[in-house]
Amino acid sequence: MDLGLNDEQTMLAETAKDVFGRAAGDPGHAPEDGLALRTDVWAAVAQLGLTGLTVPEEYDGAGAGVAEVYAAMSAAGAAAATEPLIDGAYVASWLIGDLGDDGQRSTWLPRIAGGEAVVPLAHAEPGRSWMQDRTTTVTDGALHGTKTAVPVADAASAFLVTAVEDGDFGVYLVEAGADGLTLDVHRAADWTRSALVTFDGTPAVRLGDGSGSGSGDRAAAALRAFRRATALGRIAETAYAVGLAETALSMTAEYLTVRKQFRVTLNKFQVLVHRAAQMYSDVELTRSMALWATAVAETAGGPVVGTSSGDGSGDRDGGDSLDLLTSTADEAFAFVAGQARQIAEEAVQLHGGIGMTYEARISHVAAGLTAVTQAFGGVLETRSRVLASGSPESAPSALLHNELAQEA
Repeated sequence: MDLGLNDEQTMLAETAKDVFGRAAGDPGHAPEDGLALRTDVWAAVAQLGLTGLTVPEEYDGAGAGVAEVYAAMSAAGAAAATEPLIDGAYVASWLIGDLGDDGQRSTWLPRIAGGEAVVPLAHAEPGRSWMQDRTTTVTDGALHGTKTAVPVADAASAFLVTAVEDGDFGVYLVEAGADGLTLDVHRAADWTRSALVTFDGTPAVRLGDGSGSGSGDRAAAALRAFRRATALGRIAETAYAVGLAETALSMTAEYLTVRKQFRVTLNKFQVLVHRAAQMYSDVELTRSMALWATAVAETAGGPVVGTSSGDGSGDRDGGDSLDLLTSTADEAFAFVAGQARQIAEEAVQLHGGIGMTYEARISHVAAGLTAVTQAFGGVLETRSRVLASGSPESAPSALLHNELAQEA
């Protein structure tokens, strides 16, 4: 089974890599409050069309699939780019596209596609796991609660906030600067800015609020859309990790050929060569798993909520497809995150002391790999779900028989 990118996807990856590569620049000095969104790079990324990849064509997007997301994110990872494509554009477009009513989609999707709006998901809560019931509540359109680790919050145009209203799960749109909204910005693992966001009677509008469907149907639709968007987000993170891992390997291999110890280059030491060879193996395994997850998502990752009304009545894919998507995303993310940490540690150690400094680019690559392990609830919780599901008792379908090729 060929899981490689086609010619158009390869061209997209190369073009994106060129844009991100030109913007890489010198790391400079460590900012105490983290790296702000590079608005000039974000504008260039938007002009290339990367912010609109997952937005339907009718809303000024490209209407692209998960494979194109893989191409874009692997290119971003190769440059250790910190632009929030996943957190600020892709997840939001999947959620609004699935759940939003006509007005919400026509208002926000073109802005996301054009790079004019950054809309992060605010889901994680202090002291609660990713999949536990939310403590954030909505009463009479007013949102109360606290969200943690909200990415790019200080540059957000709006937030998509998960909350409970009358016992029903929902996703709510909160515009930046709304009354009762406060941010406590801090530095994330990859030196970008994250925030603790507090809502105190903040005005909020439920996605798909104008659908007129029953609360139970809306809650079920919201949960399905949330599961789909975050599963696709995890798969996109594996693509980003692939790009980071490839760069970590190439930088480390080059370093071993130029850095001298005892008057000879480090690649003359057999033990270091063996460790570099193991890194190569880890990178290849990471790429294989990410491509497998992308291929599954191409067949099972379609919209789970009808796009005509936003009320969940147009469910196009059965629960089996959504279950396959989420289990695949969990398995791939758990594996890739483990590899990401191993590759980051090896890259830093093989660089020696310089690899620990902010001024060395390898430290930024390692920081990006570390941040991958913390995305969407983190690797520990994802691994716990995988272990609880029983999937480790059987190999992934791609290793057993060629399901995807047969379906094609």
